[in-house]
Amino acid sequence: MRRLIPALLLAAAAAFPIAAQSHLASVRGVVLDPSGAPIPQVTLRIRNDATGEIKTAVTAADGRFAVATLSPGAYAIEIEQTGYKKYVSRTELRVGQDLWLEAALTLGSVSEEVAVTAPAVPLEQESAALGAVIDGRQVAGLPLDGRNFLELSLLAPGAAPAPQGSASSLRGDFAFTVNGAREDAHSFVLDGVYNIDPKLNTPGVRPAVDAIREFEVLTSTYDASFGRNAAGQVNVITHSGTNLWNGTLYGFFRSRSLDARNFFAPADEPAPAYNREQAGGSIGGPIVRDRTFFFADYEHTRLREGVTRVTNVPTLEERIGDFSRSLLPQPRDPSTGQPFAGGRIPDAFIHPVGRAIAALYPAPNRDAPLANFVSSPTLRDDVDQFDVRLDHGWSGGATLTTRYSFSDRRFFEPFASAVGVPGFGTDVPRRGQNLAVSLTQPLGPAAVNEARFGYGRVAIGVFHENQGRSLNREVGLPEISSNPRDFGLSQITVTGFSPLGDEFTTPQESAADTIQLLDTITWARGAHMVKAGGDFRHVRQNAYRDVQSRGFLNFSDRYITGNALADLLLGFPLVTGAAVLDNPQKLRTSAWSAFIQDNWRLRRDLTLSLGLRYEYVGPGVDADDRANLYDPATGQFVEVGTAGMPRGGYEPDRNNWAPRIGAAWTLGPSRRTVIRAGYGVYYNQGALSTGEGLYFNAPYFDLDLFVPFPGVPPVTLTDPFPQSYPIALPQSATAYQRDLQTGRLDHWSLSIQRQLGSRRAVEISYVGTRGRDLIAARDINQPAPSPNPVNLRPNPLFDSITFIESRGVSRYHAMQLKFQQRFDRGLSFLGVYTLGKSMDDASGFFSSAGDPNFPQDSRNPGAEYARSSFDVRHRFSLSFGWELPFGAGRRWASEGAWSSILSDMELQGIVTAQSGPPLTVALLPEFDNSNTGRSTLGFGANDRPHLVGNPKLDDPSPDRWFNTAAFAVPAFGSFGNAGRNIVEGPGYQNVNLGLLKHIRLSEETRLQLRAEAFNLLNRTNFDLPDGFVGSPTFGRIVSADNPRRCQFGIRLMF
Repeated sequence: MRRLIPALLLAAAAAFPIAAQSHLASVRGVVLDPSGAPIPQVTLRIRNDATGEIKTAVTAADGRFAVATLSPGAYAIEIEQTGYKKYVSRTELRVGQDLWLEAALTLGSVSEEVAVTAPAVPLEQESAALGAVIDGRQVAGLPLDGRNFLELSLLAPGAAPAPQGSASSLRGDFAFTVNGAREDAHSFVLDGVYNIDPKLNTPGVRPAVDAIREFEVLTSTYDASFGRNAAGQVNVITHSGTNLWNGTLYGFFRSRSLDARNFFAPADEPAPAYNREQAGGSIGGPIVRDRTFFFADYEHTRLREGVTRVTNVPTLEERIGDFSRSLLPQPRDPSTGQPFAGGRIPDAFIHPVGRAIAALYPAPNRDAPLANFVSSPTLRDDVDQFDVRLDHGWSGGATLTTRYSFSDRRFFEPFASAVGVPGFGTDVPRRGQNLAVSLTQPLGPAAVNEARFGYGRVAIGVFHENQGRSLNREVGLPEISSNPRDFGLSQITVTGFSPLGDEFTTPQESAADTIQLLDTITWARGAHMVKAGGDFRHVRQNAYRDVQSRGFLNFSDRYITGNALADLLLGFPLVTGAAVLDNPQKLRTSAWSAFIQDNWRLRRDLTLSLGLRYEYVGPGVDADDRANLYDPATGQFVEVGTAGMPRGGYEPDRNNWAPRIGAAWTLGPSRRTVIRAGYGVYYNQGALSTGEGLYFNAPYFDLDLFVPFPGVPPVTLTDPFPQSYPIALPQSATAYQRDLQTGRLDHWSLSIQRQLGSRRAVEISYVGTRGRDLIAARDINQPAPSPNPVNLRPNPLFDSITFIESRGVSRYHAMQLKFQQRFDRGLSFLGVYTLGKSMDDASGFFSSAGDPNFPQDSRNPGAEYARSSFDVRHRFSLSFGWELPFGAGRRWASEGAWSSILSDMELQGIVTAQSGPPLTVALLPEFDNSNTGRSTLGFGANDRPHLVGNPKLDDPSPDRWFNTAAFAVPAFGSFGNAGRNIVEGPGYQNVNLGLLKHIRLSEETRLQLRAEAFNLLNRTNFDLPDGFVGSPTFGRIVSADNPRRCQFGIRLMF
């Protein structure tokens, strides 16, 4: 029965052509005579001002009409009826809008005209959905640092930046969260088709600002036509051509000569590098007037930016074994247990490999204890991209839209991991493509069908800076892999200093193709606007990910000499490990959904939104079934597709029903107040990367750990990854919860919206979200903590067993305020304030800078429930545009020389302020203090300290952000009692301001000059402090966001 019902829903939708969410708008309403009675058989004409396209409708017996699938833009709605004056209403339709119009005719002659202008900020009377819409004028005008339109997502109520160091941001992507949902829970839609990099659920392509017609973010209680993911629905519409030729040419330029200095950049040295150039243009117009149009744009960006970071490195004396003047513990001779004489290690004791590794550290350049090195290596970001769009209309009302987008990016991040010295960054080349083809066809006077095809491809790599250069062999370490793509330097951790080595998850490369088939019907009858629909998606990803292909070595100050650097010099690592792998990925998955949605105008003042959606998400499988998984039932590896092991490791979840209900009640005769409420169930497809767990099990991936063991000689730098070992080494493994559920979010909201005049509206909302069955991981082979030197795991044949399961939970509650004014007396603005609280037991599948998202105690994951890593208690944003009141026809300086200088100027700005996100205080990742082993996810060893005091300081500073004395290392073989995310990091305040001057060159050509400042007030917005007990910079902040930067631009518009 569970399989039959979804099949019946899909079959019903197929018989009644199906749809997914549409970016198109609709207009419906009623035509009334002066007494308020409906007028039947009245013809309406709805004309698109830009393209000249005309659609008609005839009112039914009850005076109602409906016109669907209208492209966003400016429209004139005309009614001519004998005995009445001609009615003309001008309105601006936004993306996805369902506009209700009550046209009251006036007695008179059709030669007379009654002009009506719709409110610039109309009340939302048809839907319970919450969010924000940013039109093309704002997208192009607001000062966006990097001109990345996705930053506008943060102007929506409930939106907040993603955690620092999150999986998406490390690849150079812009990431954000909405209403307590994770950063990978959003859907990105471009011209009606999904625009997704499925690996981490980030946008596949990012159109240039000048290509965007409108940008919408829906954040809560949206209707059943929206799916795939459960959080923000980001809907972008590109420009189309019109009957008028129009276009732009532009260039934006920055240089460090006008910029402020980063807080941590040494004042006695040249400022870090910074140069940014961006240039491009767009053009659109008619191929056949009123029939066929085209639009195209191109943009290229070149960025060079010094990234400043402070860390600790050995002094020149320490790196040769002289600790006589060191702040570090005096090293002990491991053969006697006594300190070396004079704090100096005899040269004969120093291992040549250890000496060579220590020499890789740069010399200190700051006179600051335990933070003696600062550097500003250069980040590089080069992008070339373009979009091409073609629109064609037939006389019968059918339209065809085709759009192709391409983006090629070359990104280099100098600090891609915990390594704080230059030389170990990552190159991230990325090529994205997206194709959308949409055919809209009338199906009679009250129904329209829209069929769509989408194709997306994202090819991305993450390559370590030293790829192909065998730094291991240069210092005397072996290369584990014979493939030159893996050559580099092992990850080397020395307690008290910056780590060394290339990022351990590199190299990796993937190419993901997504094929989409979608179809849309919109049908209006009487008081009902009905949609029914669905979509099908197939994803194929070919990839490799050479995790730990160079191995790692950890040196600690707790066991051999009491000094981690001395252990390195003597050649005694505490733990080493390396992987031998042959696990190319051929991951495949398919998903489909079906829904039905009815917006029912029950009364003039009441609309109900009723919908039901079904989602099916297939498990990722390997095309060749070349994978093994751990089976908890048998305690052994099982080949997928055999012995009852599903091909994807788990059975598909077939019970993803998503009912949604909303209501909008318009109050009083003035109809200026609307109360809206909604509730809905939303399912999350999740990122494809979690499906890569198929590929990290023996024999295709064999990770060996070499740890101290009683009676076994210690591993040394002479042979750090021994081929033969006196004891059998247990293998790490991966397993899936056999009945893994699709992640689910429940949304609910209650809002009151009030119109203030024709151009202003204020809204206050309560928003709630509950997450359950969220993807998470833990180690099901973790032993109980114990001080015993040998602490066997429950299954001693295996090391850590990463168990991927749907146990995650979350809660979010918020009050949200929104005040908006569309252009009035030269001023427009959008102000948003959110007071919210987000709680969960894991804020993502992968770790971020301040949270491992992996339990300290895998036997008690409920203890992880705490503030989300992205929890921002207070957040305020204000975006505005103000045409200055100077020049001809304005209040001041309307004549004379000042008039020509000051006329046609405007200010555009974005003001942001928020409280700080939390972070987790933990023990050093290489220090397994609980003696429960290390995980392959999270920080490694995910132990936390004891909380012995109040970590909050009354006057925090970058040198001491929290009370480090409030934390203590627990006794060996025990867990700490400190909770997750109990320290609050720095808040954020920022002002971006742009001054624009328009110069009219001709009737149809204007030149725009721009001067913009980002972080105008040059406020230092600090990053998270170092939260690792035992780190030399514990409790200190060692990096900050960008200082003030200036940009100049020129833009020709014709």
